[in-house]
Amino acid sequence: MVTVITGGASGIGYATAIRVLAAGGHVAIADLDGERAGEAAEKLGKNALAVQCDVTDEAAVKHAADEIESRAGRISALVTCAGAPQVPGGIADMDIQTFDRVTSSHWKGAFLSCRVFGERMIAAGGGVIVNLASVVGLCPGPTYAYAPAKAAVINMTSILAVEWAPKGVRVNAVAPGWTDTPFLTRATPGQQRNTDALAAANPRNALVQPDDVAAVVMFLLSAESQAITGTVIPVDHGYLAMRGWQPYK
Repeated sequence: MVTVITGGASGIGYATAIRVLAAGGHVAIADLDGERAGEAAEKLGKNALAVQCDVTDEAAVKHAADEIESRAGRISALVTCAGAPQVPGGIADMDIQTFDRVTSSHWKGAFLSCRVFGERMIAAGGGVIVNLASVVGLCPGPTYAYAPAKAAVINMTSILAVEWAPKGVRVNAVAPGWTDTPFLTRATPGQQRNTDALAAANPRNALVQPDDVAAVVMFLLSAESQAITGTVIPVDHGYLAMRGWQPYK
């Protein structure tokens, strides 16, 4: 049985792959960058495979599912990590090309991945899905594409959990806070991340590490969470809780 990880060539997806393999599972790294996915799978070892996949293209997702099943067998789990970053700013600064790219990669990509891979799980008797959301899906900031897309992922997670519970598929989400990954720290046109300021936004004054999130994802994938579906778990060093303290400072 195989866990498919979209956007799994780096960051949280890659950290999750390490944990799945350590537990004795198999992983399929599905990434837009096929070369990088191949390099990741090679580093992960013989129980990992790579497929190139544009999660915003339904035909491409179906092709990836076919390839994974033909090479490795039954798909038992899905973790949706694929998505594009966005520079924060005002609504007047939000060009429609960036809006489409960001919302499609996060929201449409998660939707299509859940539908395609979820239907394979249902046909095989059940499975587990964990969607990567974000704290900004619960407490929005100045990202007019990314934050609403993550809110949509959270909402979809609840909807799918109810629809697919009778069919043997559990669906949950994790909402990472500011996480020390290339997605957060790499240079973005017009933006230089101040990671110290991001760390200071939570009471523990620290960035979340990819393995912190992967540990929670792994719990949700495991039988230990068999009674949990339709929920979202923040992994944020207390960022959301601290928001309630801000007016008192």
